[in-house]
Amino acid sequence: MKKDLFNGKRLKIARVYRGKTVDILAKETNINKKDILAFEDNKYKPTLENALKLSNILHFPREYFYDNENIKVVVEDSHFNPNSTLPRMEEISYKEKLIMLRKLFLFFEEYIGFPQLDLPNNLHRGDSMEVLSQKIREHWDLWDDEKPTPLNLGDIMTAKGVIISYMNVNRRGASPFTQKQSVEKDIKYVIALGEDKNVAPIRNHDLACELGYIVSDILNIPLKKFDCEEFADEFLLPKQAFLNSLQDTNEIEDFVKLKARWAVPVSLLVYRAYSLGVISYKKYNYLLNDWQQRGWNKSEPLDDKFKLTDSSLLKMAYEALIENHIVSNATLIDKLHNQGITLYPEDLEILMDLKPNTLQTKNNKNNVKKVDFKRKRA
Repeated sequence: MKKDLFNGKRLKIARVYRGKTVDILAKETNINKKDILAFEDNKYKPTLENALKLSNILHFPREYFYDNENIKVVVEDSHFNPNSTLPRMEEISYKEKLIMLRKLFLFFEEYIGFPQLDLPNNLHRGDSMEVLSQKIREHWDLWDDEKPTPLNLGDIMTAKGVIISYMNVNRRGASPFTQKQSVEKDIKYVIALGEDKNVAPIRNHDLACELGYIVSDILNIPLKKFDCEEFADEFLLPKQAFLNSLQDTNEIEDFVKLKARWAVPVSLLVYRAYSLGVISYKKYNYLLNDWQQRGWNKSEPLDDKFKLTDSSLLKMAYEALIENHIVSNATLIDKLHNQGITLYPEDLEILMDLKPNTLQTKNNKNNVKKVDFKRKRA
């Protein structure tokens, strides 16, 4: 490693990854702001002392800053939840984290066959939200009008080729974020879930909204002309099946019973009933006021009955490679480093949805094998 090989672009990536502005990093490292900007632009190189300061504060291995980018992930588009309360820099940090996530997928694809994006090819710009959602439900074989099926949309979308990250599900204030990425024209949609605390009704609604964004992008419809919330309502609560379930539904407790069947928030059930003309605007407001007075805007009934134990594909891929003796923790980290993915184990554990301290370093070597990983998740 030579000092003059410092990669300033990687310094900027690491800074954004940690959600830090140049001003904050300058203050924390006691390095002049102009110098940091010059380092990032590769105008000149930091001293060894400054390089170590930057490495320590940003918590990236020093080697990271001396590697070149050998995997180019292009961000084609992004969708931030408009109701997000996170600081802007923290939202921007999602960009680099999801890029790193895609790089991990590219590494595991050398061993694993992941599902490809599977959406119907008969979606059209002129379709109504009801028709769009119906086409996708039929293509994915999710419901019929007589027997609606409560769903775990995370598992379904994963099996249909959407990459889902669970790194923020317990992070206070985190909102869903979707990124459209391309690697040599191979398009993937990557979703970072928000703070849903592994509760299925919340996750189902969030993912249905993000699916709406994916549909709008595929159809090249600007989001100002495509209501992702409306799409989510239509997708999660198909009209006829939902109307059939609304008999004798008058009070908020009746909608709790519906929640047990549909696995979506009570508030969404109430709104859907209103939007379909089943209840009046006055009744809708009455029910929502009742919902809020009971404190259900913070935690709804049955949430504890809908707890999920989803695992990311990366976690499953890691476990498959370990169980089949294809890699050890030590050789995995070495192989990732050779691919330009140089992170501390704790960051890899977060990205891969592993428990803390999972990645232990042992020096066993294994032969490379190929594992098929295209099975649908239950």
